[in-house]
Amino acid sequence: MSARPRTLYARLLSAYGPQGWWPLPSRAGKRGFDSRGYHQGNYRWPRTAAERFEIIMGAILTQNTAWTNVEKALDRTRAEGLALPADLVAVPAGRLSSLIRSSGYFNQKARKLREIALAFLGKSALSARGAPSRERLLGLWGIGPETADSILLYAFRKPVFVVDAYTRRFLTRVGLIEAGAGYDRVQELFHRGLPADHETYNEMHALIVEHAKRHCRAKPACSGCPVSRSCRYFRTSHLNGRRF
Repeated sequence: MSARPRTLYARLLSAYGPQGWWPLPSRAGKRGFDSRGYHQGNYRWPRTAAERFEIIMGAILTQNTAWTNVEKALDRTRAEGLALPADLVAVPAGRLSSLIRSSGYFNQKARKLREIALAFLGKSALSARGAPSRERLLGLWGIGPETADSILLYAFRKPVFVVDAYTRRFLTRVGLIEAGAGYDRVQELFHRGLPADHETYNEMHALIVEHAKRHCRAKPACSGCPVSRSCRYFRTSHLNGRRF
């Protein structure tokens, strides 16, 4: 096992603390949740079929958009009583598109939501023990590896690491991968280098996103970065006399 991912995990967790992913806007402000539905340090959520499907919906709606836009879409669908797969199948496609307009690509996403709703019809399909296979998810229209793994990790608490654009940028800069590394290669780095439990994978993915927003941006903001001493980009830039 490589110690490098563990070291990065420890430094990010020390710098930012537990992130409380995946947020459940439907529980925002309730006991154990902050005003946006994050639940820091509590990995027992989701607990119900509706909560699992809320995360599944969020995993699709967040494709190519900011989470604030997803929150608006989830608030609107929840206000319409769309909480379970049967609800989405029953609502007219045009109405669903209108409700999720804030998330962008709303016609495509409405189709994706209806497709996955059909796949999860019946409460048993959303039970804690009813997690679908990764292959089944990838066979659904509009579901790629990142979305499939987000569903498995956050909705069903399965130990599978989620790789996104933030992860690739971060790992490329610290020097753990080269640009263009495949999804499976990046995922395997975490599967081999971190404890194989959903809590750790949950936090590491969320911490990388937080770090990318604060420091590892498209234009790096290296001042105060908690992992700069482990970062190839920082060392190279510093030696070249660049200022941050």
